[in-house]
Amino acid sequence: MYTIDNLYDSRLKRRRRIDPTRELNYTPSHWERHKSVYRRIKHVLTTFGASPFQRLLFPDFFITSVIAGSLTYYNELVAVNNAAQIYMDASYHGAFAASTTALAILTGFRLNASYGRYTDGRRQLGLVNAASRDLASNTLMWVESRKDRDRMLLLIKAYSVALNYYLNKKGSHNGLRRCDPNFEEQVYAEFQAEMKDIYHENDHDTDLILLCTWFRNNDIVPLGIISLMRKIISHNGQRDALNRELDLHVQKLISSLGACEGIQKTPIPTCFTRHTSRLLFVWSNMMPFAIYGACGPLLTLPATIGISYTLMGIEDIGVQLEEPFNILPLRQYSDGVYDAVDFIATAYSDNDNAHQKYKFNFM
Repeated sequence: MYTIDNLYDSRLKRRRRIDPTRELNYTPSHWERHKSVYRRIKHVLTTFGASPFQRLLFPDFFITSVIAGSLTYYNELVAVNNAAQIYMDASYHGAFAASTTALAILTGFRLNASYGRYTDGRRQLGLVNAASRDLASNTLMWVESRKDRDRMLLLIKAYSVALNYYLNKKGSHNGLRRCDPNFEEQVYAEFQAEMKDIYHENDHDTDLILLCTWFRNNDIVPLGIISLMRKIISHNGQRDALNRELDLHVQKLISSLGACEGIQKTPIPTCFTRHTSRLLFVWSNMMPFAIYGACGPLLTLPATIGISYTLMGIEDIGVQLEEPFNILPLRQYSDGVYDAVDFIATAYSDNDNAHQKYKFNFM
């Protein structure tokens, strides 16, 4: 599933120029490279391969370059004298500088709002991870039926996978393209394959068939899994207090699902984001007229691209962060739930044997 780009700190390799940056979960080695004293040199050398720069190449930088090139051509080859040249003189520089400051503040606020959504999305996925671990542990302690215990553990794994596909249609299979004529079938095949991994290729398992049917019908699969979990709890023969404790962790899963839905379905007010986008487009295309007098014919074009990149790059990063479930490593989070549930089950089943072994050795 993952193609790693080692040049950029082990991120996922982008298949297209317009793909966003997708980080993997950091390890100590990642943090060591991230804090390297040589990081600035490396980051400058990789500017042209960075996601914001490549995403802005066309049409933004292309249009700005055409305007800057046309302005230079006119002023140098068409204008008969300096009075006929077109550019902003010193009397307009103050107004343009003030607009630049206002745009910088507006863009910074835009990025801050988007980063808040990214942080909230990551927090909710962390809560799903924690609730899944608690639910798995409590299931092994308090659910009486061995069959129900095993079924609950499988549903916990399935929930994390189903949540991925609910929050991101591709389910972390970023190589899939919506323009493909069989896109829906490809997504369903990937979902079915991941569910079969959980249910150990048991095609006749009732829950597996039900989950795949829900997915095929575009139902809310995570919510259906919650219902199956609560059905198991309701049939449990333990005391009400223990069953309520089990249901408490299921409630946490529902709360996180609702919070993730809020992030996914509600963008930053579009009037704000579109206004920022319009102003940045006009500002970047006015840039050549503002700096031509100072930079001259040779430096106007590169200076325009460089200055525009500073603000437009920030705005583009904000656009990517606004949809956190498209850039977060969802598959790694679900794999973490999968591995945690397996380890908890193994540790719980081996606990009694370990105590017996240690008791025997001690005696």
